Amino acid sequence: MARNSCTLASLVFLFAAPALAEEAGPQAFAPKFYAFENGVSFGSAEGNANTLKELGYDGVSQAHTGGEKLAQQVAVFEKAGLKVLSVYLNVADEPLSAELVRPLANRDAIIELTVRTMTPKTVEAVRQTAEMAAKLKIRVALYPHHGFAIATMPQAMALIAKVDHANLGVMFNLCHFLKNEKAEDLESVLERAGTRLFGVSTCGANLGGQGWNDLIKPLDQGNFSQSRLMRALGKLDFAGPVGLQCYGVSGDKRTNLSRSIAAWKKILAEREI
Repeated sequence: MARNSCTLASLVFLFAAPALAEEAGPQAFAPKFYAFENGVSFGSAEGNANTLKELGYDGVSQAHTGGEKLAQQVAVFEKAGLKVLSVYLNVADEPLSAELVRPLANRDAIIELTVRTMTPKTVEAVRQTAEMAAKLKIRVALYPHHGFAIATMPQAMALIAKVDHANLGVMFNLCHFLKNEKAEDLESVLERAGTRLFGVSTCGANLGGQGWNDLIKPLDQGNFSQSRLMRALGKLDFAGPVGLQCYGVSGDKRTNLSRSIAAWKKILAEREI
């Protein structure tokens, strides 16, 4: 009886093994999708959270606040089952204060860090900010911004090399990339960022555009191929968050967000075909 039972168990395992292997296969490419705070204005934190949840977003990014106000915002969004992904801050001579970002501690959150001007103290200020954030389990991502000292992906990667801290990475921001760099370099720029690519922001955009009205649109507009960006990220096994840039977009905010989330779902679905 023992031998027969063992044989039967082996057969069950052999027939079940393919199904188990299939279940353990690679997960579909489906990054969490957040709306920038600059496109969300529905009366209150509760109104913002409820609207984003209804539309299908995972939360909000680039909060322009800190300390107690940030803590209140985090509490409201978490009550709604959503997340405050990041804060948007600048550093120059002095590192950021831990109290400013503490409400994001232990939440897989990000400090999106701009560098408007470079001084002799900037590298050390960024290093200390990265170290402070690491203790709170918050990642720090340089945010290349047109017109700032760190305006391009190569400039961000150069600063990352100088700072030399594992908790410092970069955000790829489509609108600033198209404004300052060559569209044909998209894939190589992302590949160079590699594991330092902590997050991505995108939006509808027109290739060759110079003004923000051409470079920042709802996601269903513009002739830039969002599928191209998603394919490039997929090849890198990118598993980070994606934010929707909304700066200066005209029209009704709810309508814009609704159109963009619909486009996002379509983009992901088409990528899987």
